[in-house]
Order: sequence, then C-alpha cells, then structure tokens
Amino acid sequence: MAVKVEKAVKATEPEKTPAKKEAPKDEASFFMYLGPTILGVIQSASIYTGTRKGVEKLLSDAIEKYPRIKALLVSDKTIAEDRINVNKPGTRLYAEYHRLVNELKK
Repeated sequence: MAVKVEKAVKATEPEKTPAKKEAPKDEASFFMYLGPTILGVIQSASIYTGTRKGVEKLLSDAIEKYPRIKALLVSDKTIAEDRINVNKPGTRLYAEYHRLVNELKK
C-alpha cells in the first residue's frame, strides 16, 4: 500500500500571489478631455478610447491648432483626481485650462 506524501504549507508562510502588472501610461481604456469647449474643434468632457498615441493622432488637427488640448487629455486611471485638480488653483491642470481659455479670448 503506497502512501501519498504532500508538502505541508506552514501557516506562517504568506501565499504567493502573482504580481499585478501595471499598464503603461499610454494604455488606458479611455481618455477624457477636461478643457473648455472649442466650437467646431472639441467639446468639454469628450471621451476617446484607445492608446494615448491613437487619441492624439485622432485629435492631431485640434492639437496642432491648440497644443494645450494635449495636456488636458486625462486617462481613466487618474480621472477622479484630475477632475478635482482642473478646478483647484495651483495645479498643472488648472493652469493649462486657464491658459487655453485665455488663448481662446484672443
């Protein structure tokens, strides 16, 4: 009669879980434009799917005309914080938003 021997796991050993791979910054499920609406160019809160490069290529004409649009495209990973920061004085997004608004007034 053969006895099957199994390796005992110590209670103090933590279970090994596979490390989560973080997606590169340009890979997100969507990007959102948090800038002001520019009639005939782009609408505020527009959502675009794909990689950052793909979205920037799609918006290349708009970005060429208004380069600050690129800075106001935020990924799904940071959207909650970025929606706050666009209205919070002293943040990069706040500054970019107001610079673009001032460019549109000219």
